[in-house]
Amino acid sequence: MARIFGRKSILLVVGALALTLVGGGIAVAAPDQRDDPGAVRINGRVVQQPQVTQADIDQAKAALVKGSPGVQAASATLLAVVSANGGLVRGDQAVSVTSLGVGLYQVVFNVPVNTGVFLGTIGLTGSVGTSPTGFISVVGRTNLAQGVFVQTWNQSGNPANRSFHLAVHLQ
Repeated sequence: MARIFGRKSILLVVGALALTLVGGGIAVAAPDQRDDPGAVRINGRVVQQPQVTQADIDQAKAALVKGSPGVQAASATLLAVVSANGGLVRGDQAVSVTSLGVGLYQVVFNVPVNTGVFLGTIGLTGSVGTSPTGFISVVGRTNLAQGVFVQTWNQSGNPANRSFHLAVHLQ
């Protein structure tokens, strides 16, 4: 009778099976949705936003009830002008600003903005003078659909309180 498998074939099959079992099979890694490649990193770790408090959530829910349904249904631009100390000077649909630390702000609107487009610029709150040089970064607020997280820095790249203008475009 003819031999179907030779010694080398059997060793090859056993070796492949052993490698598959030891290696755990094939795995595909999906990108972590919370780890944006453009995120600020310090010592290789992504800088995270401060935690949202229950008071922030309650305030946002209360503002949402008062929100204009027309803003939610149509394309709109929401605005906020914020002082360096975290005061809401003026805006459209903005309900509160919270200073979370040096150069860290939370701006809350009365409609969800988590799918909007965020634009921010360093600028004085009035119409006279020139603003100190600085940088700004804006992103949706973690765990608060109505919020925007804003960071500001001085010209040296150190966290600094800066007044700013924020626009959120909804579709």
